[in-house]
Amino acid sequence: MAPHPDDEVLGCGGLIKRIKDNGGKVYVVFLTVGNTKDYSKSGSSTIQERIKEIEKVAKFLKYDDYKIVFPGDEFHLKLDQMPKKDLISEIENGQRISLNKIKPTIVATPQHHDYNQDHSACSQAVLAATRPLSDELKPLQRTVLGYESVPTADWWDTPHNVNFFVQLSDSDLEAKLTALKIYQSQVRNGNHPRSLKSMKNLANLRGMQSGNGVAEAFYCYRHIV
Repeated sequence: MAPHPDDEVLGCGGLIKRIKDNGGKVYVVFLTVGNTKDYSKSGSSTIQERIKEIEKVAKFLKYDDYKIVFPGDEFHLKLDQMPKKDLISEIENGQRISLNKIKPTIVATPQHHDYNQDHSACSQAVLAATRPLSDELKPLQRTVLGYESVPTADWWDTPHNVNFFVQLSDSDLEAKLTALKIYQSQVRNGNHPRSLKSMKNLANLRGMQSGNGVAEAFYCYRHIV
């Protein structure tokens, strides 16, 4: 689950690469995309630019399918204003890609303590949609992970906890960074948290914390063995 294009690469691009390399399938639901004004050199990006970036990233990382649920400025950065039940219903039963249609074993979403309103709305809806029930009633998602949303989960009064690590190879990390470069409207330079340098440093930190070379870290909401 990606509130916006680039969130899935920032949070779990390495995990996506590992899943594909091991014969798994990857489906990405982008909740919204729109025109943005930001603190980049260009100062803005258009919905057309960002959709083209999605297409290129999906091809590079070999997504099995993806969809954009609520495109347009009437939804972008306004998901918190939508009825939560509409988001939950889309995640559970939306067309083509939904929990009840593809029955995923792993669901990844931004963590709920995130100051970006779309990220927070996405996370809360995902946690409701993945509530555990009997397999006879609805498909059970055995693993639900909250990925790191850099930098929008950093400035928060709740500790930014991670307790689940995915070991990455150098090629996994390289693929993640390459995919991030394709999202050129969103990548930044220098010590910005969303720069290639910072993402590599974060992967090294998570590797150090977990006894690996490089890694991605998550908050594990549920993992059934």
